[in-house]
Amino acid sequence: MMYHNVALARQPIVDNSLSTFGYELLYRRDVRANSADVYDQVGATAQVITACLLDLGLHNIVGTGKAFVNFPRGYLVNPSGVPLPKDHTVIEVLENAGFDAVLLASLRRWQNAGFKIALDDFVFEPKLAPFVEVAEYVKLDILALGKDAFHQQVEALRPYDVKIIAEKIETWEDYHFAKLLEVDYYQGYFFEKPQALSKKASSVNQMTLLQLMASLMKASDMSIAELENIVSQDIGLVHKLLKYLNSPLMGLVASVDSLRLAIMLIGTEQLKSITNLLLMSEMTADREVLQGQVLLRAKHAELFAQSQQYANEDRYFLAGMLSMIDVCVGVDLEDILSELPLPLEFTGAILERSGRVGYTLDLIEAYEKNRPIKSEEDMKILAQTYAEAVKWVESFRATF
Repeated sequence: MMYHNVALARQPIVDNSLSTFGYELLYRRDVRANSADVYDQVGATAQVITACLLDLGLHNIVGTGKAFVNFPRGYLVNPSGVPLPKDHTVIEVLENAGFDAVLLASLRRWQNAGFKIALDDFVFEPKLAPFVEVAEYVKLDILALGKDAFHQQVEALRPYDVKIIAEKIETWEDYHFAKLLEVDYYQGYFFEKPQALSKKASSVNQMTLLQLMASLMKASDMSIAELENIVSQDIGLVHKLLKYLNSPLMGLVASVDSLRLAIMLIGTEQLKSITNLLLMSEMTADREVLQGQVLLRAKHAELFAQSQQYANEDRYFLAGMLSMIDVCVGVDLEDILSELPLPLEFTGAILERSGRVGYTLDLIEAYEKNRPIKSEEDMKILAQTYAEAVKWVESFRATF
């Protein structure tokens, strides 16, 4: 099965009325893990972002609030950026990020791009003033600092236009002390421990991602058709891209019934960022047999549509892929399709086998399973297009 479980944890950040302002999103290896257990900070951040955008859905995690995401130095100085919505994302700079001129220049680029910055586990000293000036939030750890040093830090930061988040609030006394100092927000076990979230998610073949990234990097003028040719080989990647488009935070008003349109709407720069994220998060698995079956059905449907001179043959390729996505993801087909930005008639064609698309899928599946086919002409064309599809899949996968 081409699926796996993704997990992350969220911990609320509340305001002075104890209303949830946002959530810090934390890496978890699986839903049972009680701590981050991070070996690779860059990979952990990539997995958190990928889970938000392509699997769990950022809107399902934070609603209309802010998502505070830990960014290690390696991510902060990466010029490629990330496809996170700026209005909902706060970039947390870790205390071990190395506060030097390179980092400061990088933070200014993120700020100019529209992102808010938070300095995590921060300890202020005068030489770090330029970093405070680019920040929107400063998080002070009351447990690590102790009450006296925490008080001193709050006073030292008052001249600056930043909002202070008191973190590691574990008791009523901690909360009352921070509230007397008139900080802006609070976070800690006193309010809620990190809550683990988990969901089954489609896997993506690593070789597909490597080929796609290499193509995106070597040719800025690469055609949509060429990108479609690469993306279409992996149903997991197609699924993630469609889910990304369907996020309420994307504000997509149109429906998508072809892979080519999906790629055009995402754009090459965003596609590059998403591919980079997936590569770094190592969310890949080798499922060669099932992958071949999905490709064969998709190409067979497309070639049959061509033989009948049906319009929009790329719709048939996508329909063929999506008709097997329940097998790949391990979730009911109707539930999966409801998460994707598909026209109702297109969804109906896959689920209810209505219209030309549905008729084609019925024929393809009947041929695959050696069921009776009434029309001798259809049978002849199915045999011919199946042979062509097999050759195409073999040729396509030989590139690996």
